[in-house]
Amino acid sequence: MDKPLRWLATGPMLRFAPAALLLFGALTLLPRASLAITIVDPLHGYCGGVGQCVDNGTNSPTSTNPPSNFGFTVSPGSASGDLLLDVLAPDNVASGPPYAISGTLTGTAPLFSATPWTSGDLDTYLGISASPANPIGAYLPSTITVDPGATGFLVYQADLGTTTLQGPSNPNVSPLETLGSSLPQGSYIVGFLNEGTIGAPNWVATANSGAIFETSAPSPVPEPGSLVLMFTGLVGLGGVVRRRLTGR
Repeated sequence: MDKPLRWLATGPMLRFAPAALLLFGALTLLPRASLAITIVDPLHGYCGGVGQCVDNGTNSPTSTNPPSNFGFTVSPGSASGDLLLDVLAPDNVASGPPYAISGTLTGTAPLFSATPWTSGDLDTYLGISASPANPIGAYLPSTITVDPGATGFLVYQADLGTTTLQGPSNPNVSPLETLGSSLPQGSYIVGFLNEGTIGAPNWVATANSGAIFETSAPSPVPEPGSLVLMFTGLVGLGGVVRRRLTGR
């Protein structure tokens, strides 16, 4: 054996071989570890109706207003935890009363803060740490296409308690939720699931492509004067029908 090779095999370098192998193994595994940290079981919205909440790569639009029979799945499989439901309404629309939620789970979503969410990530705004990240840039552009005056979102939040979300292969099963009032056009519904514990929360966020996006404007509510006119007309019509029936 040549002297240099003999020195590598039996000399001082032999003492560093275990450490070198350990370092090589750590570097090899590092990308996988990083991937596991950044891609964490995202939630994905679903809702009833043909062609509703179909992921288009940016969000999951619905034309049903208010949304009904909607909910979330979690990847890669079913998981249990505390479910938060958040309604994101364009900030140029006056804040309204809390959103009533009925269905499998029930609750009320009051305004989270009088200060709208206008920058950064949604989890930071809510005071939690969640994955995947929900930057406002993943939501606001689509809202601006239907409501150019929006600069951010008013956030309404309900804690729906502990539940089990199904895997992505089993949507439209449970939970099935319905909002009690219409959403402003350009609003979103997203969820956060705490798969950890109270002392060590592990919040899983909704992937932006899985956020339920409201594309339809609310149905107009008749003004009180219009209702009076309609009622008066119905009374008059009833009188005409009665006179004809009685021959008067």
